[in-house]
Amino acid sequence: MRAAPRVHPTTLVAAAILTPLILRLAGIVPAVRFTRERIAVTVHADYIEVDGLYVYTNPLPFPLPQGLRVPFPTDALHPAPASVEVTEVEPLSQKDSEPIAVRWVWGEPYFSIRVPAFGAKHVRVRFTQYSPQMSATYLLTTTQPWGKPLDQGEYVLRPRGVRIVTSNYPLDGQGCLCFTRRYFMPDRDWRFTWVLQ
Repeated sequence: MRAAPRVHPTTLVAAAILTPLILRLAGIVPAVRFTRERIAVTVHADYIEVDGLYVYTNPLPFPLPQGLRVPFPTDALHPAPASVEVTEVEPLSQKDSEPIAVRWVWGEPYFSIRVPAFGAKHVRVRFTQYSPQMSATYLLTTTQPWGKPLDQGEYVLRPRGVRIVTSNYPLDGQGCLCFTRRYFMPDRDWRFTWVLQ
């Protein structure tokens, strides 16, 4: 039986340094920061329409790619959306500028962005989810793997022919069914229910 070749300590150190860097540059491990989101959920009798605006920033002096997944909860009564639309957004006008390709892998939508050096990328994600039990969940705890809180999160419900009856995050009733958080690291997802008006 032959002994395994010895690995030089320098090789181990280089691998320990280069592996995380390569994973970050490939967009597999977050190198950019997820800094803001504005989520508007239009609530209908048996489905919700989600319109999310997300901001990703790059603190480094060179452009970075980042792979992203669109998370949503699914169960027997809340099937996955039939389609997901992702677009790049002009920061000043907040208007969609160009579509971003979405790939479905094992039933989940993925897309990639390239964030400019010392810059930001604004991305809009839209999807519709069937909710016949008049209840829905928007996943907020997916912020935790980024390792830093959101600078700001804004969340709005827009009822259409329904009345919101519960939300596990208190809603501001002064002119909107909404809440805003700064330096926000959610410890629970946003759950809400409604009834027909």
